[in-house]
Amino acid sequence: MTEDMLPMTIERRARPAALPAVCLLLLWMAVPAVAETRAGWTETGTLSAPEAFQAAAADEQFIYAIASRQIARYDRHTGERVAVSTGEAKHLNSGFFHEGKLYCAHSNYPQTPEQSQIKVLDVDTMELSTAHDFRDYGGSLTWVLRRDGHWWCNFARYGEQNGETFFAKFDDDWNELARWTYPPEVIAQLGRYSLSGGIWDGGELLVTGHDDPVLFRLRLPEEGNVLEFVGSEAAPFSGQGIARDPVTGGLVGIRRAEREVVFAAAPAPEPLRLRVLSYNIHHAEGVDRKLDLERIAGVIRAVEPDLVALQEVDRNVRRSESVDQPAELARLTGMEGVFGGNIELQGGEYGNAVLSRLPIVRHENHLLPRFDDGEQRGVLEVEVTLPGDRGRLLLLATHFDHRRNERERIASAGAVNELVAKRPGLPALLAGDLNAVPESETLRIIGEQWTRSNAEVQPTIPVKEPTRQIDYVLYRPEGRWKVIETKVLDESVASDHRAFLAVLELRNEPRP
Repeated sequence: MTEDMLPMTIERRARPAALPAVCLLLLWMAVPAVAETRAGWTETGTLSAPEAFQAAAADEQFIYAIASRQIARYDRHTGERVAVSTGEAKHLNSGFFHEGKLYCAHSNYPQTPEQSQIKVLDVDTMELSTAHDFRDYGGSLTWVLRRDGHWWCNFARYGEQNGETFFAKFDDDWNELARWTYPPEVIAQLGRYSLSGGIWDGGELLVTGHDDPVLFRLRLPEEGNVLEFVGSEAAPFSGQGIARDPVTGGLVGIRRAEREVVFAAAPAPEPLRLRVLSYNIHHAEGVDRKLDLERIAGVIRAVEPDLVALQEVDRNVRRSESVDQPAELARLTGMEGVFGGNIELQGGEYGNAVLSRLPIVRHENHLLPRFDDGEQRGVLEVEVTLPGDRGRLLLLATHFDHRRNERERIASAGAVNELVAKRPGLPALLAGDLNAVPESETLRIIGEQWTRSNAEVQPTIPVKEPTRQIDYVLYRPEGRWKVIETKVLDESVASDHRAFLAVLELRNEPRP
């Protein structure tokens, strides 16, 4: 749409009296400023296409350049135009693929009253037909999506009424279930135009304007009917319709002036900082021989960890008053907790536990090698979901054999390495009481797969005046992590070990 194509709008309600210039200035000043544009999308390639006027879309083999009245299909490898759509269209907008067909928003823009339809392109015949007719729904349909069994549609208004642009949710019978308008931070950036394109990006929306190289990130509000503005991201597109590229995982859009389709890669997310605590709690019995689980919880809460690996944890054991210690610590710290029992003891179980502020999606306990009738040891494998669509993280929480002979610890180190080798795609942490000093053969074997968070020795036992380190937080792969801080907590009563804290940053990509 060009400037001279802006519609003559029909007023749907009484127009307020004109405001004095000073009032207009005050109103403008009251509009919140847009948050600073964050790291942007990176251009990775272009494809020349005369039809690249409204939007672009993609499947595994082809790129689709969308003009107002037709859609052209291009071979994504050769750049050759191989087909053009047939069927009536007046003003096509954004397109997206659903069940092998290309669905496009369509309207009679710039005519009024607005008439909107969803057009569908059969990619085998290249025939356009109407999938649904909204008729006059209060705006021009500029983009449509399918998600979670529902249809999501944007109806644009222009000129003085562009603040009335709305986003609606429909069921399969086209009953409207909900409607949201856009926040003033976004509307203020549109001039006399409106919102031209949008896609779901995880649980958030990425929305484009008419001609600015910016993507607005929004989310559905928990309450109310105004979308929540998250921020803006620079983009190599000149506004207009965008779509997900299933081959690269990035986006396709257009630069209208150059008549070209543009490919873009997502910005790398900022490093994620995690606070990880390893703590042998001695079933909550302190060196003063007092059983005090609240005291242990207080030590944990004081450092505000995201993940906690606990050793020597009782569950319903008589010596610790038959308390479910993992569940009670989860309650006392406000975290999610899981337990891995290795020994049956006094009517209950004894083993390792993990507390997490991140959602736990899977956990499994593995028994470690056991020699010479020693105490059965284990490693608790826990998988958590990271925030911001960063994927998942693996945490292994363990406690190795304590006896002088190192044979069992060496075997346990090998077992842990074999376990993590089965999940090569996940960043991982290993935390626990390894009962081995840094110069031991056990730590040498562990070091084949893991990196210690502290290069310099930080003693954790004896608890009163520590001289040896046997408690650790380790990570892999090395290039994904940056150590911000490590320290041994200054608490010498609650347990017979001091807790060890590591503050780490998880990077998006390995360092070169």
